[in-house]
Amino acid sequence: MFSPIQDRAPAPVGVTLPLNLGLNDGTYAPQGCIDLMRRYTERTDFRNYSSPDNAPLREAIAAADQVGPEHVFLHNGTGPILKLAIPYLLKQRVLDSPRRVLRHVVKRDGFPIITPRFTYSKVPKKAAEGGMHVDMLALDPGDDFRFDVARLERRLERGPGLVYIVNPNNPTGNLLIQRPELIPLLERFPEARFWIDEAYVQYVDPSTHEYLGNLVARYPNLLVSRTFSFAYGLAAVRIGYLLAKPSFVTELERQLTDYRLGTLQEGLGVAALEDAEHLPFIREQARLGRDQIYAGLSRIPGLQTFPSQANFVLGRFTDGRRGAELQTKLRQRGVAIKVFAPANGQSYDAYFRLTLGLPAENEFLLAQIADVLGYSAHAGLPRPTSAPSR
Repeated sequence: MFSPIQDRAPAPVGVTLPLNLGLNDGTYAPQGCIDLMRRYTERTDFRNYSSPDNAPLREAIAAADQVGPEHVFLHNGTGPILKLAIPYLLKQRVLDSPRRVLRHVVKRDGFPIITPRFTYSKVPKKAAEGGMHVDMLALDPGDDFRFDVARLERRLERGPGLVYIVNPNNPTGNLLIQRPELIPLLERFPEARFWIDEAYVQYVDPSTHEYLGNLVARYPNLLVSRTFSFAYGLAAVRIGYLLAKPSFVTELERQLTDYRLGTLQEGLGVAALEDAEHLPFIREQARLGRDQIYAGLSRIPGLQTFPSQANFVLGRFTDGRRGAELQTKLRQRGVAIKVFAPANGQSYDAYFRLTLGLPAENEFLLAQIADVLGYSAHAGLPRPTSAPSR
């Protein structure tokens, strides 16, 4: 992945190379999780299984999201949930209707996936590879990738499907749909299914955007997925969950064994949810990190950034340069960023995505970007703001 060590720039204090800012890892874990880990001091502390159905964590999630535990499905991250649940859901919806079965046999669109064009690519890609039809709805960079909900409504008037929306969107970082826009769609199109992927929603202050998870108890055609990997900084622990109607949760549970999450996963998830100080803290750190990235990149001509409410920033060259060229030059210095392959006839050569790191990592990233693009590494790049102690 990275070039030989002799090609890399020396790393300052607080930065360890290689530095992967291409994956959207989080930064800080809740202090409650660290306190929990300190309780494990004996060689016998790990000898027992967790609860068979991970009831303590399911109950904690249910309380936080204002649903019943029967609405909560747990797995080792949201990736396995998407891989398990979406094909099962699509198959289920096709088989529910002879007309859909016929459409699927003839056109492969018995129950298509409907999703924005520039979004988390694995879902539409895997669906297409599996022989399912995918309808892509455009997002316009000239409008900061605002999602046209009216266009989605017009598409659903032609027939139901699985609407998959990442909210905030990855890689654009903006909210695509709000509660007042979603509820009329849920009510008007009961045969459709709406999967809202809220992997990054905890970076958004709930006073400015009301999360959608608690709607699952009212609308059986809504599914909401979440992860502990990003805002909770627990990517190494691998905890994801889906909120859905109880009958669908039961059907998914039948396909897997008990004791899915281990004792440490279960305990760390509960501790994260109980740490009331963590999410306000991490939102402020993300805001500072985004401001740091915006300020640094604004000093480089021919480069545009887009407003984000998540832990990453999307950039685009406006002067003909390609994101892959920047990626290659940074890789030679031990830094990874994300670029995008062509998809569904659309090219994203000019784009790149930067995940927020720790303040010193962000500063190092900006200095390397400025240097490889031919600008002074010290041309007024912003100084990092240290994280407050807790």
